[in-house]
Amino acid sequence: MIAATLQTRGEPEIDRGTDRAIDRGEAYATSEIRQATVRATDEVVRSPVTSVDSDLEGVLEGDTAFEDQTRLTILAEATRALDGREQTVGQGRTVAVSMPEVDDWTDNDDLESALDSVTLEENDGIMDVTIRDVEFAVRDGDGDLETAVTRNVTVSVGTTMMELHDRVEEYETHLNKGMLESIEDREGYGYDLAKRMWPLTWGKAYYDRLLGDPADRAFENVTPNEHTEVMANDARLTAQQEVFGTQDDYGNRVMAGPFVCMAYDLSESALDLNYDFDDIAAQLHPDENVSSVDDLCADGVVSPDGELPDMPTIEEIISGLLGNIDKSGTIQGHPFADMAMYEMEAGLGQDTLEAEMREGLNETERFSEEYLEDYYDDDENERTDDTTIEDENDAISGVQDSLNDLRNDAVFDYDQTRNAINDVYTVNTIVGSISNPPSSDGLTSHPIPRLPDEYDASNHTEHNRNEHTFNTEVDARIDKVTADNGNSNLDRSLVEVDIEIEMRYLTYRYWNDTTTNSSFDVWESADRHTNYTASFELDGEFAPNLETDPSDVEHVLDSGGSPDPYVAAPNNWEGAADEVTKEFFGSNFGSHSSFEDWLEDRSRNIESTSDFRSAINYDDSFDEDIPLSPRNQDQLHNHIVWGDLMKVHNETVAEIEPVEAEITEMLTADESPMREINESVEEMESEFVTEHDDFDNGPDIATMEARQTYFNTIYKYVHELASEHEKVTTGGENLINDLLGGLLDSVNDIISGPMDLLDEMLGSGEEMLQDEGGSEIDTSDVLNDVHVDVDGSPTYHSSQAAVNQTEVPAVRAAGAGPLEINDDIDFAPMGTGYNNKVGQPGFPLVPWPPLFYLQVDAWEIELEGEYARFEVEATSGDPSVTESTTYIREDKDVVLGTPDGHGLELGSTDPISYENSQSVLVVVPAPQFLPQGAPGVGDNQLGGDAPGQLCSPLWGETGPEFSKEHTTPVKEDCP
Repeated sequence: MIAATLQTRGEPEIDRGTDRAIDRGEAYATSEIRQATVRATDEVVRSPVTSVDSDLEGVLEGDTAFEDQTRLTILAEATRALDGREQTVGQGRTVAVSMPEVDDWTDNDDLESALDSVTLEENDGIMDVTIRDVEFAVRDGDGDLETAVTRNVTVSVGTTMMELHDRVEEYETHLNKGMLESIEDREGYGYDLAKRMWPLTWGKAYYDRLLGDPADRAFENVTPNEHTEVMANDARLTAQQEVFGTQDDYGNRVMAGPFVCMAYDLSESALDLNYDFDDIAAQLHPDENVSSVDDLCADGVVSPDGELPDMPTIEEIISGLLGNIDKSGTIQGHPFADMAMYEMEAGLGQDTLEAEMREGLNETERFSEEYLEDYYDDDENERTDDTTIEDENDAISGVQDSLNDLRNDAVFDYDQTRNAINDVYTVNTIVGSISNPPSSDGLTSHPIPRLPDEYDASNHTEHNRNEHTFNTEVDARIDKVTADNGNSNLDRSLVEVDIEIEMRYLTYRYWNDTTTNSSFDVWESADRHTNYTASFELDGEFAPNLETDPSDVEHVLDSGGSPDPYVAAPNNWEGAADEVTKEFFGSNFGSHSSFEDWLEDRSRNIESTSDFRSAINYDDSFDEDIPLSPRNQDQLHNHIVWGDLMKVHNETVAEIEPVEAEITEMLTADESPMREINESVEEMESEFVTEHDDFDNGPDIATMEARQTYFNTIYKYVHELASEHEKVTTGGENLINDLLGGLLDSVNDIISGPMDLLDEMLGSGEEMLQDEGGSEIDTSDVLNDVHVDVDGSPTYHSSQAAVNQTEVPAVRAAGAGPLEINDDIDFAPMGTGYNNKVGQPGFPLVPWPPLFYLQVDAWEIELEGEYARFEVEATSGDPSVTESTTYIREDKDVVLGTPDGHGLELGSTDPISYENSQSVLVVVPAPQFLPQGAPGVGDNQLGGDAPGQLCSPLWGETGPEFSKEHTTPVKEDCP
């Protein structure tokens, strides 16, 4: 036990009578309390209370249990040493020392009072202990009490116990600090693990992706138990270095064998390590007959003697694996252009487009045969098969279905060329100039005849009245514009209409004589003539609302012009006036007379201006798009698609500059890098879509409009597919978070955490691993040359084989003391569990074969472990003496020996245990992003060693309660 004692004295005084007796008694008590403190601290650090007994809750507080235990133990030791002791101080006098009274060491109220009487103050390795109300009673030679006083006695003890306790608590906290929090703080076991597991997993995945053989992948299982186990142990020893400034002296020795086996395994597949592994194995294995690395690895953990041989380091392995990673790639423009081309003709699918284009694309330097094979998703190519992914993830399947629908619609539901032709061959018609709106020149009602004057109106009443309406004359003209006559404007008057109709309104009125009561014998008639007239024009705008916005065309109503896909000249908008006339009047008229005949029949009963408007079908709000037709629509369609657009498409695909992007950029995707492809598309558009107003004829405009539609559709798909990409990586439809089981609030947790760390390690991984550790124990100058030793049992935490008391003497049953020997107890140090979320070929970030820019997979790696015994020894030496303090954590009950000879159960010391996890997201470039190697990421689900969900034999059984019957966990028991 490290103990340095200090005592200060005031100015000397002359000892007289009882004062002298009390001073001597206090000196004696101070010495005994100091020794009691040393004994108590030594006892406490070997059995620190970490879980308080339920009967003492409220006495020992959870957060201060260690300090409370120390105070109570000091009081118990001091009471045992001083109570009932008397010291003769001369002249027959005696002094007796009494500690604060504890009537009942099992009574909580008494224990709380006892704790209140002891205070501790620790600073920089010096612990001041004060016991209040220590009574000193002086008696004379006859035994009579002369005086009794109480004083507070303080002693100072140099000790590292508080620092060791804090460091061990910190170590356990360190081991349980999770990935994201640890990486953010750049400390914690999650951080130490991430610096190993992320490069290990990424390095393997990238080796297979970029350098591997598609038919024979190097890593069927990317996170095998034996590799995870080695990295977890190395990170745990690093955690000791970081917390204590040192690590288990035996750590490097027990790590040597497993580490060499992992390095050998990796060198056989993904690393170029220039070591003679058989020679290293022969030097490490204590059995002289073992001379190969295979034999060494088959024997599991060994304990090498002597000097360790030169062997690979963690820095070499991590740096070598990081060297496999290339996080850059390219986004080609032709998937978007192909989608646009699909829309230009219904039924134009991938096979037809591939047959038309592939040979030409093969001849360019931009596209390799492997790239085109993956892009066109050949039937025999399994690298882009994603059918298993749809079945395993509903969210992924939803995006897959959405994008497949998008593609199917493009191939089967759209014919944008036909739409362009239809838009061009359309005339928008309105009522144009109105020189004379429909009107009349007189009254439109029937006249009323009057009773002749010779008849007495008082003797005649009206018997009947008959009204007759008929037209007496129809005079009309309809003039149609059927030729251009030098007019090249697309907006023009097409029909001129002049109408004049004379209507006669005739009325007969009858009276009878009321004096004779005879039938009517008087009648009279009257008539009126009213003329109805209208003069207006019907205007037409050809090819309205086009993207190309033409305004001047050489051949509009005249046939002719070029290009000429027909046997005869294009008819353009020939006959438009007839169609406009038919749409407005409901009939076409070949002559003025036929127009008049049509009006004659409809105007027999016009009795108002409204009737007149109806009779001539007049509607001043008339605004109709009237479809026209080219001479042969199918021929024009084929000419545009195969004679023009296919050439434009081929050149566009070959010339669009790809967008360079990095994986992190593709994952962040606040705005998808896909959108940058628009810049290059704009350059191609400016080359093929000319900005001019003058066109030759209808087919000329239709061809240019189809080109414009093609480029607009490229922009549309860039936007739609970029939006799908952004949906995958951000917002409520964050599929990466779904892939990781809700670990993240946002994918940015991964981007700004582990992936930033990975980027940092790509630049300086070796230095980051070399700089681990370096803590020191804080002590005062009183404690010289403090040296710390860490000893964890077992030193190496196997996840596959339990240990017994013969192998690791610290192994005990739960709660058993150090003297309780039981060779039948097996102790499981660590369990590991794995879950590969997707498996080969991974989840395509935009899951549609032409846009497999990234393929993503994730591994959930769970660790749980426990020490049978963990101790930290701090030694302080000087030239004459060396003393030490040993702090121990193991599974045992803590009992305080009370001054009355009984035992008080304070609680228990819990072994150091830990649970931690790594969520490793690996993103590799897909064939369309980087066309080489073996596309895909994830465990090979067809491989026997890679079931996707796996755990080590000790999973769920860590600690002394391991059952030998559960050495092969079933998949359902794994995390």
